Amino acid sequence: VRGKYVPYLLHMSWTKNKKYKMLFLQQMGLWYTNEKCQGQEGVTVEKGLTSKGGLEAECCSAEPIVKCHYSDKPSVEKCKGSNSSPLDHNGKSFW
Repeated sequence: VRGKYVPYLLHMSWTKNKKYKMLFLQQMGLWYTNEKCQGQEGVTVEKGLTSKGGLEAECCSAEPIVKCHYSDKPSVEKCKGSNSSPLDHNGKSFW
């Protein structure tokens, strides 16, 4: 996780709620939080960790965690053929 990085800022005010933000970030290859650390407060997660590296070692992925959720939305990987369905009514495949 340590090393050279290029910081960026992304704001998604157009999503319905926090759940949708996470799904879109995963689909776009911008999600780095391991599943066991999702949906909890940082202090709660930290109390249950076993490694000496704390939150960074157990919760942060060095590579993006990519999942296709919506076949009709842009994605970092081709979602066609995956189990993803369209988000919009009558949504056509993005790919």
